[in-house]
Amino acid sequence: MASIHADKRRGKTTYRCQFYDKHKRRRSIRLGSINKRAAEAIAVRVDDLVSASISGGSPSNETARFLATIGDDLAAKLTQAGFGDFIPKRESATLGVFLKTYIDGREAEVTTGTIANFRQLERNLVEFFGADRDLRSITEGDADDWRQHLAKTYAEASISKYIKRARQVFKSAARKVLIETNPFVDVKGGSESNDSRKHFVSRDITEKVLEACPDAEWRLIVALARYGGVRTPSETLGLRLNDVDWVNDRFTVTSPKTKKQGKPWRVVPLFPELRQYFEDAAELATPDAEFFINRYRDKAVNLRTQFNRILKRAGVTPWPRLFQNLRASRETELANEYPLHVVTAWLGNTPSVAAKHYLQITDAHFAQASAQESILGGATGGAMKCEVGAQQGVLSVSHGDSQQVTKLRPTSRVTNTSAAFANVSCEDKVTPTGLEPVLPA
Repeated sequence: MASIHADKRRGKTTYRCQFYDKHKRRRSIRLGSINKRAAEAIAVRVDDLVSASISGGSPSNETARFLATIGDDLAAKLTQAGFGDFIPKRESATLGVFLKTYIDGREAEVTTGTIANFRQLERNLVEFFGADRDLRSITEGDADDWRQHLAKTYAEASISKYIKRARQVFKSAARKVLIETNPFVDVKGGSESNDSRKHFVSRDITEKVLEACPDAEWRLIVALARYGGVRTPSETLGLRLNDVDWVNDRFTVTSPKTKKQGKPWRVVPLFPELRQYFEDAAELATPDAEFFINRYRDKAVNLRTQFNRILKRAGVTPWPRLFQNLRASRETELANEYPLHVVTAWLGNTPSVAAKHYLQITDAHFAQASAQESILGGATGGAMKCEVGAQQGVLSVSHGDSQQVTKLRPTSRVTNTSAAFANVSCEDKVTPTGLEPVLPA
């Protein structure tokens, strides 16, 4: 039976496993500086290996799994102790070969955008470690050094994304027993949210940009992002002419991004701001056309580059994340008017993602809050009138008797989705009372 012995030297404790092999010879395996529980677990597996070697059979399933996951050092020691026939052949791979194989294997199941992100990760890892680096030689300390290297170039949000993708890739390597443990598992990822890159694109700016667009297709591209909240380019380029239900004022968006989550498409209202741009593009489409956007479908066409030219022509300073902030601006507007679960269903994300990456605080929110404070705090005497413009909505309040409490009631229906809030007026005055509710007369 295998036994564990502790060796203490200069305050450091190491363990060795002693046993008798099938030839009745006493053997010893030095386990190094591990804890006693781990040493005892190895001794159990050694006992099983001795039994299997004596009987000529195979070790238990638990021992087989143990041998498939141990490190190179312990595998070499067990081989030297006579158990080499039980240890599976240990594959090895270089960083460059593994990354290429992994990414090529994912192309059939993920979007082209995701593959592009993995390719960028591949470039960053190979640049730092080298393509010929053995996967097993990359340690947790190396992973920490790589993160520090990224910090010299990228913002915290980008670093977080790279770290999470690296964990995913190396987790696959661990499952294939190409590495013992994932060196990136404990590397600090950080937040993927970068508020400094959020920018609300106003309607005035949007109209300037639309006027500078060269044709109906580009106007539709911009309008879909800003007024439809459609992802660009993946969802925009996928819109077909028969995806629009003109009678019921809605259109269907095919979404490659959410296809993996079982949501390959969603239905979006045909907002009044969008209809004209849809009609213009449909009118100019050729009889055999399938999609709304035809001139800019080639993969060689860089929409971002062309959009920057349009902004320059419009005299507009480019904002960060050009298309995503158009989409985020629309989601922020809609969240002012509709329940968030409705808005996210239309735009194809979740309330948590919307709150973290899309929704923004605008000047209209401050104006609305200030107006409400005036309503609640008010003047102490005389007539008061408060008018606040928020985009295309107006809040107006007036009352004469400062000792009377007002109740707000909508007086007009919001017909334009750009309104931050509806017109309201003060009516139905009631006599102030104490803490008790007012009973009907």
